[in-house]
Amino acid sequence: MSHALLSPSAAGRWLVCTPAPRLEAELPDSTSDYAAEGTLAHKVSELFANKKFNIVKPSTHNSRLRKLKKEPLWDDEMLTTANTYVDHLEERAMEFQHKPYMAFEVKVDISDWAPEAFGTCDCVMIGGDALIITDYKHGKGVPVFAEGNPQMMLYALGALKLYRPIYGDAIKRVVVYIDQPRLNSYSGHSMTVEELLAWGENIVKPKAALAFA
Repeated sequence: MSHALLSPSAAGRWLVCTPAPRLEAELPDSTSDYAAEGTLAHKVSELFANKKFNIVKPSTHNSRLRKLKKEPLWDDEMLTTANTYVDHLEERAMEFQHKPYMAFEVKVDISDWAPEAFGTCDCVMIGGDALIITDYKHGKGVPVFAEGNPQMMLYALGALKLYRPIYGDAIKRVVVYIDQPRLNSYSGHSMTVEELLAWGENIVKPKAALAFA
């Protein structure tokens, strides 16, 4: 997996301590069973979401699920957390009069605000006047909240850049959600497009330039 120097997941650090990314880049790459478990859980949640919203056939879902169950870090709890995640997505989709646009594991370009930065949105939903980004987190250490979360706001900037040429001014609100089923934590935060873009221009751009340098 490739990683951006100014990764959205580390934005909480580099927006405050701009030397951090270059210092961290000198450290050896490392991983853990927790990270690998989270990656597997993400695959399961994506698979169930694709099935729920009719993006893959049931037969495809079943064959892929069988493969995932053979992974060394498989845990049946992942079935429960995936279903909780999908239930929350369905609740959001039901809020709209018409079926919203749905996409999963959407790679977004954030380089307009942070040099060479990119990220992946677990779920993008567009309905009515809203662009909704949902992030699934499998960890059960501490809850992570959506309000003021720089990772989610950077994802939202990237998604806005991707979809605004298609939807134009129809997108007036951006809503971000963080779903942590193992902690029974589900939080959201809404902002206008203007508020998000102002944050990107006035806060992210200058700090990201310093951090990249």
